Amino acid sequence: MRGWFVIAISLLLVGCDHRKPAFSDAEMQKIRAANPGMKERCLNDLRFGGVAAWDPDDPNCFEMLPAQRWSGLWDHGWEWSNFCPMPTRQQCHWNEGSLQEAPRGTWLTFSANAHLLRDLPDGVHRIEFIGRRTKVPGNFGHENDYEHLMVVDRIISIRAIPGEKYQKRF
Repeated sequence: MRGWFVIAISLLLVGCDHRKPAFSDAEMQKIRAANPGMKERCLNDLRFGGVAAWDPDDPNCFEMLPAQRWSGLWDHGWEWSNFCPMPTRQQCHWNEGSLQEAPRGTWLTFSANAHLLRDLPDGVHRIEFIGRRTKVPGNFGHENDYEHLMVVDRIISIRAIPGEKYQKRF
């Protein structure tokens, strides 16, 4: 009989969430608006764990399109990582031999399964890969400057385009 009592009390306690939120309801509405497509699980982690409990570029926290084959230009360096799918007319354009990003580009990152050489130099690379992109635009990458998050799951090919230099437009 005592065992049933302990089980019943345990079940009641498990159902109660006594954590104190790190963000108010009003703050969470702003966070939700600034991070469209963010999954409820991650919103709850952020609400109760604060910013220390959240990686803003975690692809597991956002609705993603199914994996597909992508090819294009990847311009990267310290504090930027912009992917421009081919053909590249809307997101990026060439100007005087350099790749210039649109005001809001696509932040490219690599999953743990994608084996990227660590010594890959900064610059422009032609890349083909299997990957996923966020379903809806949001705020990703360095200083939330990028409209989408793109995750490379498997690299098919990558090669540097020598002599090309990045020029930030904003």
